[in-house]
Amino acid sequence: MTELLDLPDEMILAIFNKVKPQVFLLCSMIDIGNNRLEQLALSKCHSIDLTFNYGHSSYRSLIERFYFYILPYISNNIQSLSLNLIHLLHFDTILKYYNEITFSLTHLKIILCRFHCKSGKQFKIGHVSRNDDHIISDITSISCPNLKELTITCYRNILHYDRFILLFPRLSTVEHLTLLLGVGANRFGLDHFIDGFDLQRNVISQMPHLRQFNFYIRSILKDAPQINIDILRQSFLEQRIQQFVDCTLDYFNNHYGQCQVFSLPFIGTRLDFISNRFPLFDVTNTFSNVTTLLLFDDIKPFEHNFFERVTQALPHLKTLNVFNLLEQEETKNTATKLIVFSHLVALILHDIHMDYAEQFLCRSHLPRLIELFIRNDALLLIIANNDQQAKNNCANVERLRIVEPWIEPTNAHLNFFPSI
Repeated sequence: MTELLDLPDEMILAIFNKVKPQVFLLCSMIDIGNNRLEQLALSKCHSIDLTFNYGHSSYRSLIERFYFYILPYISNNIQSLSLNLIHLLHFDTILKYYNEITFSLTHLKIILCRFHCKSGKQFKIGHVSRNDDHIISDITSISCPNLKELTITCYRNILHYDRFILLFPRLSTVEHLTLLLGVGANRFGLDHFIDGFDLQRNVISQMPHLRQFNFYIRSILKDAPQINIDILRQSFLEQRIQQFVDCTLDYFNNHYGQCQVFSLPFIGTRLDFISNRFPLFDVTNTFSNVTTLLLFDDIKPFEHNFFERVTQALPHLKTLNVFNLLEQEETKNTATKLIVFSHLVALILHDIHMDYAEQFLCRSHLPRLIELFIRNDALLLIIANNDQQAKNNCANVERLRIVEPWIEPTNAHLNFFPSI
């Protein structure tokens, strides 16, 4: 049998590239007494990705080995680092333990934890982040004197925006900046929608070497004043931001307003709190790269033809979250063809009218659905109707979460989900 060391370097590197996450393989090749494997591993250490959820990984011991033994060894080799914000604590611990560790990062990518729905509350636009003080403290503590490229992804609403922007003067060497942010308002923070004046004053003017600035920033205000969208667009023109920019405004019955500003071409893969009024279906397919969509509307229901257009505008959609308690107005007895969501793997139906459970499970084709999050009463009605299309859509579901109330699936549920 051929052993790993019998293979040529090119084949070993090809194997290395197929192992995910790669940090696990680094732990198996560095500091084990084999100089050849170690040199091959070091040649691949310029880019490290720590965005996976290793806190719940069965390989936790390998991760501990990486932080305490491998990271100090390869720190000078790392040029690009991607990590989840909550893991900055590990780096802080290591830096205090090994005073001699230095990093020469030129590219840093920070991702905040994924958004999770909470039980027991009717969802409304507002802040959804927890421990915001700690999050902002972690972000503003970042210091990388050689950094050239920075990406921050934080779709959870940042409440203390005034403190968050203190980061940018400390990173004045950055030349390429990408911000994908959700910004919420509270009585101590932002009292207006983020516009071109904000970006010029708080970001661009603080980073004199900035050459490229891509952004998607969603800001939310309670009791938001009605403003003209042309005034918002003018704020970018007056600041002479050297790129194409667009923006949207929306207002809801729950007294919240939302503004979304973004550079073009659109670089985000996620859209949140999208209503019937959002220009999702433009002729230029601006949002065609979006894979995660949260729909919210408390003014108008989402109809069958709306979802049909969603599949055309967002052909790569993988995760769909719907919040709408309004009954669909179009007759459900009219014969309609099934809507095909070719790539949808996760469907979240929490605060919904029953119509949306029928819309997706009975009047849509979901060939790749593996995760379903749904109200108990809606699911029981679907099961009672014993619709064949619903049975087909649920056949491959591997993870079922039932809410209102939060309960574990019973036999009555599981009989409808043969893959669980």
